[in-house]
Amino acid sequence: MTSTPDRPSHHCPGCGVLLPSYPRYPWYFCHACLAKAEDLDGRQLVFGNASLSGGLTWAYADDPARRDDSALRVICMIAGRPVLVHEARFGGVVAEPLSGSPVPPSPQTVNLVSRAWLQQGQSRLVD
Repeated sequence: MTSTPDRPSHHCPGCGVLLPSYPRYPWYFCHACLAKAEDLDGRQLVFGNASLSGGLTWAYADDPARRDDSALRVICMIAGRPVLVHEARFGGVVAEPLSGSPVPPSPQTVNLVSRAWLQQGQSRLVD
């Protein structure tokens, strides 16, 4: 894939593959790297849309029946770096590296990279 004036490109921050850049998400992870998302303990995560009308859902890959579909954002790890996973504007899921500024605490944000918040995030999972 090459850059064009109307569609610049960037490299996935996880693996370096060339991806199209979008103004709303200028530096995001590819789908293959998103599939490697994990919590602080290295437990693999899966993400999707909660319904046809959108929303974010997340679960552990080894127990996908127990999920949380009320979160707006999930802080997790990809390739050893903290990332923010959230619903994309017109559906789908996008993962972006966290910048140096912290994400403000919110009931809709699940933090799976902080030992202090990990258990609270896990308690959100329901059958």
